[in-house]
Amino acid sequence: MEATRTAAPTLTEEEQEIEWNTCAESPLYFTNEYVEIEDAIARRWIKFKLWTAQARTLKIFQTKRLIIVLKARQIGLTWLALAYALWLMIFHPAATVLLFSKRDDEAIELLERLKGMYQRLPKWMTARSIAVDNAHEFALSNGSRAKSFPTTAGDSYTATLVIGDEFDLVPDQDKLLSSVQPAIDNGGQMILLSRPDKDRPKTRFKNIYRAAKEKVTEWTAVFLPWFVHPGRNAEWYAARRADILESTGSEDELHEQYPETDVQALQGRTLDKRIPPGWLHQCYDARKPITLAELPSAAPLFPGLEVYILPVKGAEYVIGADTAEGNPNSDDSAATVLDANTGEEVAALCGKFEPDTQAAHLDALSTWYNNAKVLVERNNHGHAVLSWLRSHSRAIRLSGFDRKDGWLTNGRGKALMYTEIAKEFRFQGLTLHSNKTFEQLSTIQGSSLSAPPGEHDDRAVSLVIANMARGLAASQRAKAGSVPKLTGYRG
Repeated sequence: MEATRTAAPTLTEEEQEIEWNTCAESPLYFTNEYVEIEDAIARRWIKFKLWTAQARTLKIFQTKRLIIVLKARQIGLTWLALAYALWLMIFHPAATVLLFSKRDDEAIELLERLKGMYQRLPKWMTARSIAVDNAHEFALSNGSRAKSFPTTAGDSYTATLVIGDEFDLVPDQDKLLSSVQPAIDNGGQMILLSRPDKDRPKTRFKNIYRAAKEKVTEWTAVFLPWFVHPGRNAEWYAARRADILESTGSEDELHEQYPETDVQALQGRTLDKRIPPGWLHQCYDARKPITLAELPSAAPLFPGLEVYILPVKGAEYVIGADTAEGNPNSDDSAATVLDANTGEEVAALCGKFEPDTQAAHLDALSTWYNNAKVLVERNNHGHAVLSWLRSHSRAIRLSGFDRKDGWLTNGRGKALMYTEIAKEFRFQGLTLHSNKTFEQLSTIQGSSLSAPPGEHDDRAVSLVIANMARGLAASQRAKAGSVPKLTGYRG
C-alpha cells in the first residue's frame, strides 16, 4: 500500500519522541493533531479537528468499556470511532479491532477509511511495515490488526475493540451480539453506534440504550442530537423540517435522521398512532422509581412493582389491571395506580403473574393506596382475577359500560377507553412517570387500537383502564347509586 501523507514540519528525533508520548497518552491530541478524514462534500482529505461533542465522546471511548451511541446523521461518529481504533492499533499493540456493518461492502468500506487515515500519518508514527492488506484485514508489523465483517462471525477472535456501525439498521441484532460477545469477554471494548430505525421501535440496540440511560447495566449511553454539528442552526433545521413535512406529511423522517432528543429518536413512527406524540410528551415527566431501601415497611414488596409516589393520607386512588396467563411465554400482567383526582401515575406493576397471584397483588396495592378502587380487564384471564377478588378481597371493584364487574375490552370497550385517554393527554389531564408505559402508549395504532405486531401493550392498557376507573369513580361520587356503580365487598 503506497502511503499518501500530508506535508508536515520536520521534527527532530527528540521532538518525535515527545509527540509520540503525548499521542500515546491522549487519543484526543492524536486525533486533533495527526488524523485526517475524507470530506464527503469537498472530496478531499482534511484535518480531523474535533467539535466539542466529538471530543467529549472520544473521552468516553477512552474510559468506558461498553458504549452505545444514538445519534443524528452525518456528525462524524463513525470517523471518530475509527480514529480511536487507529490510536489503539498504533499505541497499544498488539490490538485487534473488529469492524461490523450491515453488509459486507459497508464493512469493507469501514476498513478502507481506517487505512486511509493510517496512510496519512507521519512516517515516524507508523509501524515498520504492513503485514496484511486486503479487503477484510489490515495488519501492522507491531502485531495490531483490524478485520472487517458483515453482521456475522467474529466469535473466533479475542478483540481489543469491536465497532458496530449503524447497528440499529442490522436485521438480526441478537444474533450478531451473541456472535461477537465472546470476542470481548476478556476485557475488550465494544462501541455500538447508529441513527435510529423508526420502523422497529423495540430493537436490541434501542433496548440496550434505554437500559444504559437508566444506568441499570454496564453500558454507557451517549446521545448526539442534530445541533452538535457546528454548521447547523435553527434555520438549517427549519428548512429540513419543512422539506420533510412537505414530502412525507409527518416528522417521522426528521426525528429519524435529525432527532433533537433521544425520546424523538427512540419512538416509533407516528403516522396511524392513536395518541399524537406531542400530546404524550406534554404529559411525560420521566422519573425513576423509589428504591427498595426507601420504601416504607407497609409497602407491598413484590417483584415488578415500581413506586413513583407514596400514598398520601386522604388522597383517592384507582387501579387499572391488564390480565394475562402468567406463563413464561405469555404477555405480562400489568397494573397502574393513578391519583383519582390529578391523574398522576403513582405506581406500576408488571410481570409474569398467574391470575390468582395478580389478584392478590391488586388486593395488596388497593389496601396500601387508601383502599383504591379497582377496574380489571374482563377478557380471558380477567375472569379468574375477578373471581379471586370477589372471594378473597375487600377491594372495591368497579363496573364497566355494560354494568358488569371489570372492563370489557371488545371493540366498543377499546374505542371508549382510547377516546377518553386521548382527551386526557390532549388537555394534559394525566402525568406519566414510567418510561415503559410512555413507550408502549406511543406505539398504539389508530387502526387496531393495539401495539404493532410483535410489540407489547400490557402497561399501556393497564393505564388506559386506570383512566377509565377515574371517570367511573368520579361518576359514582357525583351520582350515588346510578350506573356506573361500585360492586365490591365493603365488609
